[in-house]
Amino acid sequence: MIDKLKFIFLSIFGFVFFLMPFNINGESKIAISHIVNFVTDNTLELFIGFTIICAWIVLITTVLFAFYSSKSKFVNSVFKTSPLNAILRVLGSFLYLMVINSWFANYGFAGVILDGNTGGLMAGADGLLTTLYITFFVGIMALPLLTHFGIVEFIGILLGAVVEKLFKVPGYSTIDAIASFVGDGTIGIVVTDNQYQRGYYNKREAYIIATSFSIVGIAFASAVAEELGFGHIFPIFYGSIALVTVILAFITSRMPLKKFPPTYYEGVTPNRIEIPQGKTVFNHAYESAIKQAGDAKIGKVIIDALKNIINIYVGFLPIIMAVGTLALVVAEYTEFFNIISAPLVPLYTLIGYSKEVAAVMAPASVAGFADMYLPALFTSGSPSEASRFFIGVLAFTQLVFMSETGMILVKSKIGLSFWDVIKVFIFRTMISIPILIVITNILASLGIISFI
Repeated sequence: MIDKLKFIFLSIFGFVFFLMPFNINGESKIAISHIVNFVTDNTLELFIGFTIICAWIVLITTVLFAFYSSKSKFVNSVFKTSPLNAILRVLGSFLYLMVINSWFANYGFAGVILDGNTGGLMAGADGLLTTLYITFFVGIMALPLLTHFGIVEFIGILLGAVVEKLFKVPGYSTIDAIASFVGDGTIGIVVTDNQYQRGYYNKREAYIIATSFSIVGIAFASAVAEELGFGHIFPIFYGSIALVTVILAFITSRMPLKKFPPTYYEGVTPNRIEIPQGKTVFNHAYESAIKQAGDAKIGKVIIDALKNIINIYVGFLPIIMAVGTLALVVAEYTEFFNIISAPLVPLYTLIGYSKEVAAVMAPASVAGFADMYLPALFTSGSPSEASRFFIGVLAFTQLVFMSETGMILVKSKIGLSFWDVIKVFIFRTMISIPILIVITNILASLGIISFI
């Protein structure tokens, strides 16, 4: 009975926490957004101090663990990394501390980093990274409500047959997909790669799942939605991401994909999950959900969540700071993004955006290849809600960004090269744009968002 209550009530609470906006002090937002506002309004100085400590820890430990190994596997997994990631972590931590403390402010070269449109936009009291620090802490602590107490198994098995027909992948892959949506896309890719090596998917299926379902999760999406001003319509924002992603997955699953044949990893025996005889799909889904709820121990769930937060703080946020700051410097002081995205400007003006707004949207449309947060940085100040919505959703549906998911795809056993990842990005961008034109126009016509 306890397991049933855990499944039902904790899962419902998770959906309410992440997906249902409610009104506090006249503002209608989801719970995470209200908590972010509370922290920034009441304990911001203390929290900034906390982030400074985090930056120093990452800076020192990244250098230290280049020469040292711990006896703890977890500690090594957090602090030991590839040379490229180590450089980005050190650079990001240093730049964060530089902006927060106004290091080298009297030197001319520092102005490029301390500029309010570059490093100053990323860090500080009003910095975008401050929102991410808070959002990830709250979001990841609450995320087990959706991932650990049975709702993933219940929906995954219940919709398994539908997924198999729509996307030509095993029904069990629904669990990978849902885990990515409510958790983290990188975890989804790692799980898919592992399942491929164990024989649950063939190479073609693994490619479809890894490049179509492993979207960045709801906690990150809520941070982006908040920065773009869509906390009050977050279910619509995230629902649009889900809709475009499903359409892209449907198309991808029907492509030739000659480089990814339906062969299994190094000759392993196919391992398929089937509904037991004598049970209905609903009964099996419900029983699996109850079992998962029973297996989930609250203490372990909390510890795992804290470990995930540490991984994010150490391995993700400094990279966002590094890549984001450098990309903003390039955007602010060079014409690089404007040049490579120039063909998109007339397209966006053609569909109703002003030239000024289109000129902001175009570089944001391609900047996501470096890091998924960059498009939000580029467009957060746009006066057009529709443009912010369009680019915010596009950044998620593009899926691959080289600061994280792109590199993981290249390192996986599925067989993607760097050029394959580029092709995935281009393909998803080209297909997403016309779909999003329709979605944003519908929402604008309903008065949910405005072009002005």
